[in-house]
Amino acid sequence: MNSDSIKMLALHRKGHEFGHAIYLSEKIGSTQELAKLMLAKGIKSQHGTIVIARQQLNGRGRFGRNWISPTGGLWMSVIMTQGLTIKRAPIIQFLVAISVGETIAEMTRIECTYKWPNDLLVHGKKICGILVDVELQGNIVKNVVAGIGLNVNFPAAHLYRSKSFRLHSEVTTLRDELGYDVPLLDIIKLILEKLESYNKLLKNGRIKAIMDTWRLRSEKFDRMITIKEGNTVIQARALGVDDRGVLKVELPDKTVKEIILGDLYFTCDKPVSTLG
Repeated sequence: MNSDSIKMLALHRKGHEFGHAIYLSEKIGSTQELAKLMLAKGIKSQHGTIVIARQQLNGRGRFGRNWISPTGGLWMSVIMTQGLTIKRAPIIQFLVAISVGETIAEMTRIECTYKWPNDLLVHGKKICGILVDVELQGNIVKNVVAGIGLNVNFPAAHLYRSKSFRLHSEVTTLRDELGYDVPLLDIIKLILEKLESYNKLLKNGRIKAIMDTWRLRSEKFDRMITIKEGNTVIQARALGVDDRGVLKVELPDKTVKEIILGDLYFTCDKPVSTLG
């Protein structure tokens, strides 16, 4: 992947919803922050613009956690400004996860599972995280920046050696799983195609179809979990994720609680990483 191939891809994507404008940086703080800065400065043709970095110096996961982003990974943010509503915005992280998961499966035959709310796992190890930043103007969704952090062409050992790595989950990469590198440009191209397809469903109100697709490959529910909401830790039985993207759990007293934001840990699993 180089600047010329990215220009060719953007040219190929002219007339499509995503990827008609692609910005590639060698090394930046964060694609999310650059994308939001571009929105603040009012770039032209904002919707569908893609920001990619070969390396992030200050990659960010959920709740402001550090996301380690060495060269060889896919660090990409997608700007969305059209067709957004309060009801649709929470579904974006799920359709992005599906787009990445299906891309990996088609290109490598590796089947990912989806862990609520924003992770992709391979054999229980985290390979990708999705970060969605939503800007509201009153009750109106002004824009969404969807970030994708996919571990591709580097060994997971690089992450473990980083001083900023905080172990609380196992991680893996496509190289570790396959034993060889995967063309980043081909991954980007296919993700953009799938994003367009699934976002069309979202615009047409086909939220249930998107969530049903996500649930088909999600980590199994009806099992004991630990949920961390801020400073509160909850032990509960996971019931599933509804069409709003909300996790429903059964508490020890048999009452049902809805979780909108939080960290989920499977009680019987090994702890997983704070990469995001």
